[in-house]
Amino acid sequence: MRRFLQSRALKAFVCVIIAIILGAVIAALSHSNNTPLSSATSTALYPLQRVSAYLSYKLSNFNDNFQSAATLEKENKELKSQIEQYQKEIIGYNEAKKKLETYEDFLGVKEENPDFIFESATIISRDSTDPYESFTLSKGSLDDIQVNDPVIYGTNLVGVVTSVSPASCTVSTIANPNVNVSVYETYTGEVGYTTGTGNAEDRVYCKLPGLTAETAISPNGILATSGSGGIYPKDLIVGTVVEVDDAKDGISSFATIRSAVNFAELSEVFIIKSFDGQGVVTVNTD
Repeated sequence: MRRFLQSRALKAFVCVIIAIILGAVIAALSHSNNTPLSSATSTALYPLQRVSAYLSYKLSNFNDNFQSAATLEKENKELKSQIEQYQKEIIGYNEAKKKLETYEDFLGVKEENPDFIFESATIISRDSTDPYESFTLSKGSLDDIQVNDPVIYGTNLVGVVTSVSPASCTVSTIANPNVNVSVYETYTGEVGYTTGTGNAEDRVYCKLPGLTAETAISPNGILATSGSGGIYPKDLIVGTVVEVDDAKDGISSFATIRSAVNFAELSEVFIIKSFDGQGVVTVNTD
């Protein structure tokens, strides 16, 4: 019996009874419409109600934050998708613009040279080990491409076809020391031939050796193909004179030539398959 009187259960029961009585007294004093039992019960349960309300508020905020995070993530994905789409459209626009400019140049060359027969070609590979920037095109013998066909970009000479397979061909650029081009300087009329320097830095691809010490050629002079030799048609632009220096022999001089085209940035070119005078070797008497 003593153990029961000292037990926690009895003490808790007594506390509840006291709380009910206090609730009844408080309700009576405040003339509340609530019954003493309901008031006492509310008083006893008030702490639990506050805890419940607090937990409900936190849960509501958590749900709101969770929903907001999910919404933001969805919006971010949509924005990224839109940005990627815009980037693709910009790339497509730039490629189309570049191709249009290429074809506009082609039409200009065609109008000035109605005897030219062209074949457009795309660069499909480059030889990273070749310092002379050779590359492979998407057209070959099935398209009537032959060795020694000139390759141009606009009015500018890029190089010449040096090997052909049925579906592709290899082009050696004017930077290659094995590529020699008969040229003339458009202002002075002086003639000569260019040879590749093997140096592609800043588009300095070739030089014009064999000039006299008294040459009138000067920086900014423009070199164009002379048409001699039967490989390149006349008046294709080879490049611009960067400087004129004395040769090692102390008697002659040479000009360093910079191309108007950056070969490393090319993606599409034109091959001249036929032109008046192709294969006809002429001797320049100037």
